Amino acid sequence: MLGIPVRTVEKRDIPKLSDTLAHAFYMDPVTNWAMRSGGGRMDALRGMFRYGLETDLKYGEATTTEDLMACAIWVPPEAMKEPHSHLEDLLMISRFINYSGFGRVLRMISFLNACEKKRPMSPHFYLDFIGVHPDKQGLGYASNLLSHAIGRLDIQGMPAYLESSNIRNNPLYQRHGFKIIDEVRLKDGPTFWCMWRAPQA
Repeated sequence: MLGIPVRTVEKRDIPKLSDTLAHAFYMDPVTNWAMRSGGGRMDALRGMFRYGLETDLKYGEATTTEDLMACAIWVPPEAMKEPHSHLEDLLMISRFINYSGFGRVLRMISFLNACEKKRPMSPHFYLDFIGVHPDKQGLGYASNLLSHAIGRLDIQGMPAYLESSNIRNNPLYQRHGFKIIDEVRLKDGPTFWCMWRAPQA
């Protein structure tokens, strides 16, 4: 399965990929803690990933497989320097409430703030999300998406960074050259791991 083709995400892919990522992250420890519980969780996840894909599509760094059963959303270094207006911040809080509900919105904000504080300042590509539909997990989809990206980053001499919200995924990232540089325990919540990958010759 490692030879499955990888291509750039197109606008028409977003509805299907939003569903793929929602299924991939449905049992994730952080999303379980920070997002809506019960019947509203799947719709909240679909909405969050739809927004992420629509936002990041302009950078051309989101990739998928031909069957749309896996997706990786990368953010280039120049995108992380873009300023945010107060209106954009207010709209984002409104989205957080929609994704988490009033009872959990502070959890979502605390997680994102913790991520922001730990993110390295030096230029790097940021792996915002990578997910594989449960029906295809363990078949090499995530490895293929990672290899596709980091091969290009090595040529560019560009490092990469991610936050791993599930300890089971850490060995996968480590096999692709990522190293744990910090471990963060959210207050009354789960742990996530900050991982950095230096470019390799």
